[in-house]
Formats: sequence, structure tokens, C-alpha cells
Amino acid sequence: MATDAVDPNPRPPVVLLGDTLVSVDEARISPFDRGFLFGDGVYEMVRVFDRIPLSMHAHQDRLAKGLSETGITGFDARRYSSIVERLLEAEDLRDACVYLQITRGCEIPRRHVPSHELTPTIFAYALPSPPLSDLETPDITTAILRPDERWHRCDLKTIGLLPNVMAATEADHAGSTEAILYRDGLISEGSSSNVMASLNGAIITPKFGDFQNILPGAMLDFAIESARAIGIPVECRPLSVDELLQADEVAITSSRRILHSISALDGRSIPGGSVFARVFDRMTASIADAVAGEPTAAAR
Repeated sequence: MATDAVDPNPRPPVVLLGDTLVSVDEARISPFDRGFLFGDGVYEMVRVFDRIPLSMHAHQDRLAKGLSETGITGFDARRYSSIVERLLEAEDLRDACVYLQITRGCEIPRRHVPSHELTPTIFAYALPSPPLSDLETPDITTAILRPDERWHRCDLKTIGLLPNVMAATEADHAGSTEAILYRDGLISEGSSSNVMASLNGAIITPKFGDFQNILPGAMLDFAIESARAIGIPVECRPLSVDELLQADEVAITSSRRILHSISALDGRSIPGGSVFARVFDRMTASIADAVAGEPTAAAR
């Protein structure tokens, strides 16, 4: 029986370091980089279908805000688009997630207050991801509820993610894929997602502007626009833990997930319905239009 040939010496992945594409085996970053020592940096990740990055302008705008608010200079967020193109070409990928991280740079000796005009460290790589044809229905998963113990500037997409990692690890140990976080009785977001609930046919979601500790979600905005386009009302307002537990449906959105439905919280089943399946269908249809070259929310 014929079998697919396996390359005994596969080429190692290529990454961008600074302005140079290098093999991951050759990539080197100083141990005095402030990203390593202080978590002093910001990042983004964009999902790409058939060479079309989703909501690219939203990702660039969020990156620009993060750089400005943290005072990291020397990198223009608009470069993200060309970096995506370079990595897709270098890795010969059409469907991928492209990660970009910018730290304040290297400084010797270590000091809390950074020097002025450091040269930022730029790192990016592309990871293959499933094509649009694989997204037939929303993935269904479970989540846990946990207190939000992170800092209060979660509107910035910074690399200091230890509390998020701890929450996600706790979810994994509980057999779930996400931890939905709450503070003072109100849902903030997941450890790496935004949260939406369907109650009585309407979608309720906490959105940046209600809280400063919520990340402005590119996929959340895409989901909200998709829901409204098909006539599903959306309320962007505080969402209580009690409301979430009483919801007909719960979903999470992120660039990697697009939209996943939550079937249970802390082992407690959620009734389910068709609201988020309809939103998902609209999102994937919009992505298909973007791939075909039509101007849609997915391509902006």
C-alpha cells in the first residue's frame, strides 16, 4: 500500500527577528531583553485565510495603541501587514496564524526604569491553521468560571500573561479549554477570549468601554457586526455572572478560535440554541467574501 513520503530532514520553521528572516534554530535574543526580564512588550496575532488576514486594520490599530500607551518606540504598527506577507511567502502558507511581538529592547544592566530610545526587539512567526473549508460549525467546548486576578490594564495586549496562563492551566486541569473571568460579580473576559451570552434571543457582551480591563476584541467586533447584520440584537453592556449562568447560549471569540460555543460552565450545562450558529455562519460567509475579493468586515 502506498504511503506519503516523509522528508527525513524537514526544513526548520522561519521566523522574523528584527528585519531579517532566519531559521528558528539560528534565532537569538539577548537574556537582557526587557521582554524576558520584565514582560516589557506588546503582541498581536492575526488569523489568515487564503492569504487574507482577518480584521487587519483592527489588529494594527490595537498594536499602535499598545505601543503608544506603553511608550515603546521605534516600530510602526502598520508594518504588521507586510510582516504577515513576508512570513506567509517564506513558509509557503495560505492559512495561518501570524504572531508578532515587540519588546522595548535590550538593556544592560537590568534596570526597572528604561533608558530612552532603546531599539525594540521585533519577533514574528507564522503557524499553519485550518482552512476556511474546515469551519463548518462552531467548535463546542466547556469552560470554568474563575475570579479575575489580573492587572487593570487588560485593554493593552501586553506579553505579561502569567495570570492568564494560570487560569488557562486551571481550566485545562478541569477538562475545559477556557477560563471565563469575573470581577466584582461582572464578567470581564476569558483568559484568551471575549465572552458573549444569548438571553431571550439577544446577545449581551461586555465590550471595551464598559471596563478598562477588557481587551478590544477584533473578533468580538466582527461577531457583533455579523449578528446585527442578520437582525440579532446586541447589547454591549456589563454582564453579570448570574446572567451568564442563566443564559440560553454562551460563546467565546478570539482570532484563533473565531467563535466557539460553550456547552457547560463549571460542569453546569447550558441549554443551547441557534443564535451563535447563525452568527458563526455569517462570519464565515463574510470571510469567504473577503477571500473572493469582496469588501467585507472580515477584510477591513
